[in-house]
Amino acid sequence: MSPELVSTVIGALIVAWGAFTAWRAPRAASRIGLLSGMVTAVVFVLFIRLITPFGGWDGWFIYVWLAGMLAIIVSVFRAALVWSDLPWRSGDEKARRNEASGLGFSALLALLIAGALVLPGLFL
Repeated sequence: MSPELVSTVIGALIVAWGAFTAWRAPRAASRIGLLSGMVTAVVFVLFIRLITPFGGWDGWFIYVWLAGMLAIIVSVFRAALVWSDLPWRSGDEKARRNEASGLGFSALLALLIAGALVLPGLFL
């Protein structure tokens, strides 16, 4: 496997994860949960800029990128529709724990991806 193919596959997986996270965000029980899902999606999409060079995009990755961006755009529209109906914090203790653990998992995953991108560059 060539490094370009590995980079493209990782980029496609990150776009898909970001789109999935954004798609789930409007179903959150509170505004904090909704914001954490949307921020996670945006962070993953921004990681694509670090991983794949925009000049080398061709073939199937463009379609994955477009599908991911379409899912995120629709999710932002859905989030705007439900924003006014959501409380800032969930009233249920279990839902608050889920929001906190989801946000923590997303932050940990973002740090792992950032570390995976930065550490090899330090050894070059």
